[in-house]
Amino acid sequence: MKTKMKKIITTIIIALVIISNFMPIANATISVDDYEPRVLVPKDYGAAFGMTGTILNAIVTVGIVISVVTIMGLGIKYMAGSVEEKAEYKKTMIPILVGMIMLFCITTFVGVLYNIVSQATA
Repeated sequence: MKTKMKKIITTIIIALVIISNFMPIANATISVDDYEPRVLVPKDYGAAFGMTGTILNAIVTVGIVISVVTIMGLGIKYMAGSVEEKAEYKKTMIPILVGMIMLFCITTFVGVLYNIVSQATA
């Protein structure tokens, strides 16, 4: 009974998505002539770079805190666990370590790009 309901609901959702893709959009009168870009001034660059540095630092800080807490928790469980649990914790630590490495590599790369671009525009 549950699988039948799931199939019915899934079918209804898929049908609604397909139908909504083909419906005309109301008031969709967009013209190329309506686009008027404005000229960027150095003040705009400074504001954008300042905000980027703040966001990057926040992401790195939150990532470090979450990583340390997670590794501490898994380490305590690893030390207190049995042989079977230790094997299971080793399996769960690999994706966490890969995620941490990706987080730190990506934020370091973005930080290096940020420093290069901010020095070039200064």
